[in-house]
Amino acid sequence: MGSSCTKIGRHCSFCGKSKWNPRLQAKDGIERQFCGVATGYDTRVEALDICWLEMTKSAKTTFRKMKKTEYETLVLKELEQ
Repeated sequence: MGSSCTKIGRHCSFCGKSKWNPRLQAKDGIERQFCGVATGYDTRVEALDICWLEMTKSAKTTFRKMKKTEYETLVLKELEQ
């Protein structure tokens, strides 16, 4: 289980790969890495500034709020179209 995480540059038991696109809510054929311990609306490794396990509690809260706002903005845009 797990794979090599691009954020920390080594194997991580919490890192996984999938072709799921969280923005489209569907598979799109592009493989992405996801962090299994990250919580919130976007758990992609590329969205993280640093490893989730190395983040402070306040950094995690800020990340979740930022991604929630980003997600809500995308949903509103889709509803307007």
